[in-house]
Amino acid sequence: MPGAPVGGVGAAFDQFVITGGGQRLVAFGDSLHSPVQVDRPEWSCVYDHDPVGSAEHRRRLVAELAEPGTLAFGIHFADAVFGRVVRDGAGPVWRPLESADGLA
Repeated sequence: MPGAPVGGVGAAFDQFVITGGGQRLVAFGDSLHSPVQVDRPEWSCVYDHDPVGSAEHRRRLVAELAEPGTLAFGIHFADAVFGRVVRDGAGPVWRPLESADGLA
């Protein structure tokens, strides 16, 4: 199960990608603080020292999370830390693992 760190706009924005069995898990830290930022990457939190750069980083991360076979782990997502980014008619949305995989 190889893994590789992927850089962001700061050390706290790093992601870690773990692959295996045709799937991959992208674990991310401070890049996204709330699932709402998946659809609204321009919404920053008080800790974003570079809101423009952070928003661009979030856009790239969300695009990566929406790739087929990608599972995500968002440490700040409270009780929905595992999920997938899916695209609906309005844009990307966070779907907790139970909903995304029909396990609920």
